[in-house]
Amino acid sequence: MKVLCQERVDIGATAEVVFDYVADLARWPMWFACIVSAQQPENRALARDEEVRLCLQAGKHRWQETFEATRFIRGAFLSFEAVDSAARRIDFRFERRGEVTRLACGIGYPVFGGWVPAGLDAMFRRPRVARELRQSLVHLKNALEDDYPATAHIDDYDATPASRESVERSEDSRAVRVG
Repeated sequence: MKVLCQERVDIGATAEVVFDYVADLARWPMWFACIVSAQQPENRALARDEEVRLCLQAGKHRWQETFEATRFIRGAFLSFEAVDSAARRIDFRFERRGEVTRLACGIGYPVFGGWVPAGLDAMFRRPRVARELRQSLVHLKNALEDDYPATAHIDDYDATPASRESVERSEDSRAVRVG
């Protein structure tokens, strides 16, 4: 039986910026809770049919798996499927919504052994995977929105060039998020 956990989050950045951040596998351990490391063989650029080595973690259990990029459409879709099990997959969908990008992520994994393991999965494993996925997407949202520069305000579009304020960020000023 295949189980699928899905979450989505709206991010205040363009779809291209969000896609490039998600497609950078070196950043996955920083925001993706279940990923310990992500590597591409020979440091090639991510593309369709490229294999990726992921070190995954569930509680105290760690293991490595090889995934293949089965769907790679820049700014729209990014999907990975495990080489050994088609039921184990990670899917990202990027939707442009004006100034905001909606990122939807689905994690699929197999459950073997009948109704007892399926029941245990529904009570314990699936809620943990869904919670970690939600926390990961919120962490990604915060990381992207903090890094995304505010170059214009909505009032700047109506202002004449002489009355516009220059929006600049100094190198040492950083946004701090509390709570």
